[in-house]
Amino acid sequence: MKIAELRYFGLLLSIVVVFGFGSDALKSGTSSGTNSIILFIGDGMGDAHRLAAKWAAVGKTGILSMDDMPTKGWAKTGSANNPVTDSAAAATAMASGVKTNNGVIGMDADLNLVTTILERAKRRGKMVGLVTTTQISHATPAAFAAHIADRNLMTDIAEQVMDAEVDVLLGGGEDEFLPTTEIGCFPEAGERRDGRNLINEALSAGYTFVCDPTAFSAVDTLSTVRLLGLFADEGMTRPFSPTLAEMTKKTIAILSKSNEGFFLMVEGGQIDWAGHSKDAENVISDTVDLDNSVRVALDYAAVNNDTLVIVTADHETGGMSVSLSSSGAPDEDGPFAMPDGTKFYVNWSTTGHTSSDVPVTSMGPSSDMLTGIHENTYLFDVMLSVFD
Repeated sequence: MKIAELRYFGLLLSIVVVFGFGSDALKSGTSSGTNSIILFIGDGMGDAHRLAAKWAAVGKTGILSMDDMPTKGWAKTGSANNPVTDSAAAATAMASGVKTNNGVIGMDADLNLVTTILERAKRRGKMVGLVTTTQISHATPAAFAAHIADRNLMTDIAEQVMDAEVDVLLGGGEDEFLPTTEIGCFPEAGERRDGRNLINEALSAGYTFVCDPTAFSAVDTLSTVRLLGLFADEGMTRPFSPTLAEMTKKTIAILSKSNEGFFLMVEGGQIDWAGHSKDAENVISDTVDLDNSVRVALDYAAVNNDTLVIVTADHETGGMSVSLSSSGAPDEDGPFAMPDGTKFYVNWSTTGHTSSDVPVTSMGPSSDMLTGIHENTYLFDVMLSVFD
């Protein structure tokens, strides 16, 4: 989606959200009295990423949904063994409250298993979900439901995620669910060497499985208890279909049927990939895409005020900066245009991650705890306080 189309899409989505949510999660118009959490992670999304998205979508005086929240703070991102974290260590810190080494998922630095907020929610009888534009078995979603010393063992992670009985799983990564002898909904053969077809196993376990936007749209949230949606062999292809906002809305509608509340993690996973490529166009588009998803959650939380909504990142990617004037650097991106035609430019200092703190915005129960600057492990403490 080009930047010129983002403003129209955001307006259209707001109309859909306001008038379309009532038939599912919001039909009661009342709070259930049971606390829930919706955690948004923009992978690689630093302060400048959010600012560029804001300027492109709503201009200098506008405000993104992710910034239209009463509590603002910052999270430190260093891992146990490196001031510059990767997604595995950062997501593990947020999911479990424990620092670990880069590349490690769901374990501490000594490779002892740690319990995640998703697992704690499940033990309390809450429904749980993971939504991403990357593979379901990629580092960030994996850290909430898997425990493994190497984030690259994605077929093992897929098995662990399914064993965790996550109620809703939406994203890419069909390959990791299929044996090497089979081709599913997409062109590439599976990657599993154990001969298992995890999709068939999911169907046997009561999941509804979908792999295209039409089937996804047809899913009845009132009757669906568990949903597995895999929309690509690897990461989802832009323009994402279903969109992240559509996946978020349907997931909330399913999970919010629980009498005990729910936990949901939604990842804008390819913001990071675009940052590694110094691709400002897709950084902006993907950040606005995430923001549209946040709008869905905020509209839900406005009616169900027992819901904590948090928007943050695992780390910053690219050393990104934005400016109203050109730097003249050879790899500068732009000019991009604000709604009023004002031009701006994007520059980069690296193709990798940085050690920068990342913004944290939030609303709902315990959100007042998220002011100031904290280690990323503190997000777990705050979320746990909502459930306890």
